[in-house]
Amino acid sequence: MINYWGKIFTALCIVIIFSHIFIILTSSAYAQNEEDLTLRGKVYNSVTKKPPDFATVIIIEAKVKVQTDYDGSYEITVPEPGEYTVIVRSSGLKKLEIKITINRNMTRDFRLRPISIKGVALTITEERDIQKLSRQTLSARQLKEMPASFGDAINALASLPGIIRSGGFEGPLVIRGADVKTNNYFIDDIPIYHPLHYGGMHSVINNNIMSEIDLYASSFSAEFGSAIGAVININTVDDVKEFSGYADIALLSANFLIQTPILRDKEDDIFVASPTYEKEGSSDEKVGYFIASGRYGYFGLLMPIMMQNDDQEVAPEYWDYQAKCKYYINSSNSVTLLFMGNKDFLRFKQKKDPDPGSDPLLQKLEFKMDQMSHSQGIYYTFQPSKKIKNKLLAYSSLKQSYFYFNSENEGVADYFKDYNMTSNPYIFGLKDKTEFEWWENHATLRTAVEYTIYYFKAHGKSLMPRGYQDVVDPADPELFYSRGVIDERIVNHVIGGYAENKFTFARLTVQPGIRSDYLKRSDKATLDPRIMASYEFPTDTTISAAGGRYSYFFQTNPFIFDQMPELAEIGEELKPEKAIHRAVGIEQKIGLFTVSVEGFNNKFYDKPEAYPHTDSDGSYLQGLCTGKVKTYGTEIMLRKDRMENQDGLFGWLSYTYTHSRYKSGLPTQAGLYGIVDENGDYVNPVGDPYGDQWFNYYYEQRHSLKLIAGYVFGSHTVSGRFQFYSSFPYTPIIGSEQDTDYYNRTGLYRYVPITGKRNSAHFRSHHTLDIRYSYKIHHSWGYVNWYVEVINVYNNVAINEHKWDYRIPYSEDNPHNAGADPDDEMMVGIYPNFGVEVKF
Repeated sequence: MINYWGKIFTALCIVIIFSHIFIILTSSAYAQNEEDLTLRGKVYNSVTKKPPDFATVIIIEAKVKVQTDYDGSYEITVPEPGEYTVIVRSSGLKKLEIKITINRNMTRDFRLRPISIKGVALTITEERDIQKLSRQTLSARQLKEMPASFGDAINALASLPGIIRSGGFEGPLVIRGADVKTNNYFIDDIPIYHPLHYGGMHSVINNNIMSEIDLYASSFSAEFGSAIGAVININTVDDVKEFSGYADIALLSANFLIQTPILRDKEDDIFVASPTYEKEGSSDEKVGYFIASGRYGYFGLLMPIMMQNDDQEVAPEYWDYQAKCKYYINSSNSVTLLFMGNKDFLRFKQKKDPDPGSDPLLQKLEFKMDQMSHSQGIYYTFQPSKKIKNKLLAYSSLKQSYFYFNSENEGVADYFKDYNMTSNPYIFGLKDKTEFEWWENHATLRTAVEYTIYYFKAHGKSLMPRGYQDVVDPADPELFYSRGVIDERIVNHVIGGYAENKFTFARLTVQPGIRSDYLKRSDKATLDPRIMASYEFPTDTTISAAGGRYSYFFQTNPFIFDQMPELAEIGEELKPEKAIHRAVGIEQKIGLFTVSVEGFNNKFYDKPEAYPHTDSDGSYLQGLCTGKVKTYGTEIMLRKDRMENQDGLFGWLSYTYTHSRYKSGLPTQAGLYGIVDENGDYVNPVGDPYGDQWFNYYYEQRHSLKLIAGYVFGSHTVSGRFQFYSSFPYTPIIGSEQDTDYYNRTGLYRYVPITGKRNSAHFRSHHTLDIRYSYKIHHSWGYVNWYVEVINVYNNVAINEHKWDYRIPYSEDNPHNAGADPDDEMMVGIYPNFGVEVKF
């Protein structure tokens, strides 16, 4: 029986569906009433590959003239078939005059040559008609020129304010102090659940197939569902002018890209442009394009050299691929195919004993991880006019994951021996999005309906943590709860949709929206209103505010399924995880300078917490929805942009203050519901001794100062990044107790640490400097770009570990902060990188 929220969800879906029907019928009627023939396309600079500030397209015989939009697109009509003279011109570019036979609706792009060609350099200025508050939009070219990123676009996002890495230099992105598992990545509307190799080395998509990345730190619109933290939205290239390609060979990996337009000649024959194809003066019509790219990482080949010993066996391997093809059926209809995939393999085995002070029960470890994912999407786009657009997407995201862990030491609990898990979270989706400008220059309606199937399979050992554990003691048999070997096949169905309307009146923009999703297994529906408003003063001052409610079904998280697959089959007892986002900001532009200040306050609640227990009816439950997180802070940023094709300074200075607090809400003592067994012992154990207290969250970095600066002079670009930031919190060790079982078995001492209040201490603050130099040589066929960068130039090692020596009890010298002791090994933190990028 559908509950109250289900009824609301049903009503909302009916509204969205009828909106879709209305828009489609309107678009059909609009298309049928059009009798003129349409010529559309884009105008761009032939050197920079960017649209000019504005251009004019004129058809002499029809006596019509139009100006291009911000993205270089144009649309112009003629009354009847025939041969027409088309003139395209723009300030600073050579005029183009060409004869075109127009006998049907056509798509044609024009490229204008500069009157005088100068060296092409990095473009920093970027504006698009989307939300500004809590959002950064940067081109892939900007991001891959960032120092300390190994030339990788997603890695470079860590240079933006409010963003850090969970592992310091590596690891998933932590955004505004929220859990990394609450962030969602999308590539052309396809959700990507494995965006980084090894969790942070390189992104799984080639830099050069990206056009730009939109990062929404919080308070994003109703378009994005199944995310309560942040959204990273990657847009791929959607236009190919000529046959071209890239090759990038660097220290750790090599990648390539080939792209070419698909053309139709006068005889209506379809062919692909070759490297020798001459477009100038040709009457061939562009009807699509094809792009293929890939990367291979040879980090594993360097490991023997970097390790410089044979104490450990490490064998990493990774690769990825992408392919995209688009075909214009006519001027109103197109079909696009997108394929991408990646693989990560890592094998680790200790051949000899590691550091003598490490836990003897965790020596002689063997670890293996093998992950592979493939995603596919097919898009059908119908756009009869500039006012109406509909896109239908069918996609799948198929992941295969194998995880193995084994410790041969006697005395280790059984769950640390021969642990293995094979999981296959398969996701299939259907999404239909419609955009309709129903009030010209004032109102645009966006709606969508979505249906997603989560088909998850898993086989292997099952482990569930028994609440929170501040010390992971491998000898403790009560650390995890195990249901033995499992063989799960779980299917979840989610139906969702959203509707939002962007209103623009003079300088005021308001965008209200609402989103709803329904999970069949739990019979629960969400209803999330959201709104964004901004006002731009004549002084180039913009004030903005945004916020709303966000929901997420924990059962559909493939990361959690890889570790604890049983959670995907929980029904109505698992509530949707929710969040409330609020943000306000002010931005002032003065020429190429921009100053912005933004404040945010986000609350997360109904977070599932692992806590195997029995309820008052004797039913087994795997957890409670009691977790809460609250984050708030301020971001201040001063930015200097640089115009296209001009030398000069670019970069930004930012400071972020983030306070993030957490409370599990789990029972602080045994005996939840007062349940006892036949011996009078409590059935339900302690969930978390600090369950009723707020403490610093694991992903909190209180202070972060970033200075990114670069200077372009001719073919040279020098850039650097300086960072000063406080550490993540940690739980201090305040005592120890002897492991008597280990002593009785081996005659050796092993001391287990006793911890104090959770996350109550911080390490000292840390600062680093990274530099990058590139030299770009331009040729008639493209360019060659040589680059070298040094990460952590002066080798300032971060102290981020409370190192415990298991051989001796707690004392003044045990524990000590790893990195503070000059005798600590493997503390070299300088990372060089160099390579060459060729564009042809």
